[in-house]
Amino acid sequence: MSRGPRIMAYSPYFASITSESAFKTRFKAENRQVFENLRNAAASHWDRGHLFACRVVRREPQRNILPVLSQYTTPTDIDSASDEIKLFLKGPDMGSMAQSEHSLIRGSNYSISLAQIWAAMAMFKGSPDRRTQNITKDDDIVEEDSIIPADELETRHPKRARRFTNQPGFVESGSIQVDSSSPLAEGSSHSSSPQESSLGYVDSDLHILAVSPEDDTMRLASCVIRHILYFGAPQHSNWNPKVVEFRDAKIRLDAITTRRERHIIAIDDGGLCLRKHEPTKGFVLVNNHIAVLEAKTRFQCLQNGRPIISDECFAQMTCEALATKLSSPSFPQR
Repeated sequence: MSRGPRIMAYSPYFASITSESAFKTRFKAENRQVFENLRNAAASHWDRGHLFACRVVRREPQRNILPVLSQYTTPTDIDSASDEIKLFLKGPDMGSMAQSEHSLIRGSNYSISLAQIWAAMAMFKGSPDRRTQNITKDDDIVEEDSIIPADELETRHPKRARRFTNQPGFVESGSIQVDSSSPLAEGSSHSSSPQESSLGYVDSDLHILAVSPEDDTMRLASCVIRHILYFGAPQHSNWNPKVVEFRDAKIRLDAITTRRERHIIAIDDGGLCLRKHEPTKGFVLVNNHIAVLEAKTRFQCLQNGRPIISDECFAQMTCEALATKLSSPSFPQR
């Protein structure tokens, strides 16, 4: 069942542990443990305790450029924004939110990458019908007493009569909990009996997939990042034949700590990679983890009505960062 955002017992780690003194105070007050004493867990199961165990202190960003890319930048990279970047910052008109991706690419003045951004954004800002299929009456399930003429049987797709049966692993629609709403009590005047519900039974796994915006979010993020890489600061000059590209593939990292040889396992949702041109090989991979992405199905934590990074999400990102660092060829190995 879907659950809504929860209220955290402590002030969110991301917002409160921003100095060494704050870390020491909360570590003692919450009676936290060192990393060696925590159980092994995959990144998706890391929590507040792991943040303390890894001695994480969140600080304000110090640079506009990723540190790993600083050696590849020059003063000429900081230039006025291109027309494509300006169009992106201006945003789409609402008419674009109603267009298909094909028409945006073939029938508008937008570049391909910008048209793809607006098409991906339309999944959130466009009509709800863009995300869910409208089932017309003609397409609805035929009731048991419906009669289909014999001459239509060969040309009409057979439709199964609706039956309501108890099936393991399925959830009755009247008891589904969406976000923070509570399931309707049995016998309530607002509850739906099987005969009254047009939804019938719902496979809980498929239900989660149907309402999950995670894949659409990743699609939008990848389109935006690609557009910026294409039309932002120039890349791949003659004197510096390197280029940053977006990586769609998810990568599993299994690293081992230098002390106690603890496993740190994480899977990212894609990210940025660095390639270098070599005369005889073309562009070869130099670094597959310039930056990593982590997408979530829904907001996990709200503070004063605004979404913030939850402890669990922050811990998962920390695990992914550690796994990436420990797996780096430049990291000193034992």
